[in-house]
Amino acid sequence: MTLDDLAQAAPPPSDLLGPDDPPPFTVHNPRGRAAVVLVADHAGRAIPAAFGRLGLDQGALDRHFAYDIGIAPLTRDLADRLDAPAILHNYSRLLIDPNRPLYDPTSICEIGEGVVIAGNRGLTVRDRAARAAAFFHPYHDAVDAAVRRYLDRGTAPALLSLHSFTPQYRGHVRPWHAGVLWAEDGRIPEPLIAALRRDPALCVGDNQPYSGRLRYGYTVETHAMSRGLANALIEVRQDLIGHPGGAQAWAARLADALAPILADEAVYRRRAGPC
Repeated sequence: MTLDDLAQAAPPPSDLLGPDDPPPFTVHNPRGRAAVVLVADHAGRAIPAAFGRLGLDQGALDRHFAYDIGIAPLTRDLADRLDAPAILHNYSRLLIDPNRPLYDPTSICEIGEGVVIAGNRGLTVRDRAARAAAFFHPYHDAVDAAVRRYLDRGTAPALLSLHSFTPQYRGHVRPWHAGVLWAEDGRIPEPLIAALRRDPALCVGDNQPYSGRLRYGYTVETHAMSRGLANALIEVRQDLIGHPGGAQAWAARLADALAPILADEAVYRRRAGPC
């Protein structure tokens, strides 16, 4: 199946999705020619009508704990600038977090940022499996298909995971404008951090505000690290991209920084074993 096919495919059958609910994921720029795959695990905040907003008001669904504010437009714009395909998850991470293993306690949270998520309480094993079948597996199948499109042609693509983070966390102000998360493979992260830091006005985190070495980026670990593919998880502070002008400006900044890095043939060589 090509990315065009994925982009046009009907959602998988599920009792959890109604006729007016969006598909689990969107493929943007499916004919992108660059050997790079962009992913946005927390791009959307949709909740199927049958879930009654999980018992939350709209104000709660507008907050960061429901989705990564600003990351959807940034990802689409960056994909266009890099001429790369992008896979965006359309549903709120409150239903099930596509960037966590299914066994992780934070896969489906009953409490988020001090808010009780009534619709997530008392779920059975069958309930959890149904959510995984409807929202988790279709997205990861699409990311896998995007990566395999290149591998089947003998090309090792790079994978970039896009996220946003809050200006404050548990009362602490975060000084970073952006951060790059990574583990052992520095082919993209190290030159990207250096390029962004050339702007003296920017505070750029190296494994900040989270550490990629703590291994809680399930998507990158599953689709890139396990295959020895070059990768980076890029975090941008949400107040900088929560409006169209900001998202566009940061997409341009990231594209400029990434262009010479992605022009290096060494980025497209698989490394033996997990990286």
